[in-house]
Amino acid sequence: MSSWLNEMVEHYRAMKKTRDLSSVEQRFLEEKLRQLWWEIRQEIKSLPKAEQMRVYRGAHPEKVREQISLQSIKQSILKDEVLSHYSDGKCVCVRCGFSDISALSIDHIEGGGNRQRKGKLRTSTSFYNWLKKEGYPLGYQTLCMNCQFLKRFENGEHN
Repeated sequence: MSSWLNEMVEHYRAMKKTRDLSSVEQRFLEEKLRQLWWEIRQEIKSLPKAEQMRVYRGAHPEKVREQISLQSIKQSILKDEVLSHYSDGKCVCVRCGFSDISALSIDHIEGGGNRQRKGKLRTSTSFYNWLKKEGYPLGYQTLCMNCQFLKRFENGEHN
């Protein structure tokens, strides 16, 4: 990013931090911010999309934090929903009854989770989304990590 563009973004961020203004001053500042952001957008529109996003994130860190927080909440809700489905409505390990959601995960009853993870479902969130979209197919259960490890050992899957 050019130093001139960097200065514009820094000026934009500094203006956004202005506090204790009358309503008239606040409206004036908002209009100035809109104009400045429009100028920045005109400067970056020829840049690659990744660079445009970097500039946007630098100028709007509060929106980025808000988006990350929202994503985290949605992922937690999805995880709870999927784990509860595969443990008969309660978010617990079906083997031992452990209920700390941070240690619970989905187990492939017949094994084969590594093959599935090497495909398109690399993250837990993408896997949970896939399970939900597919209507919660059979062949999965909720286990705590201890029971997952014991099951792998008992079935000889630990190699």
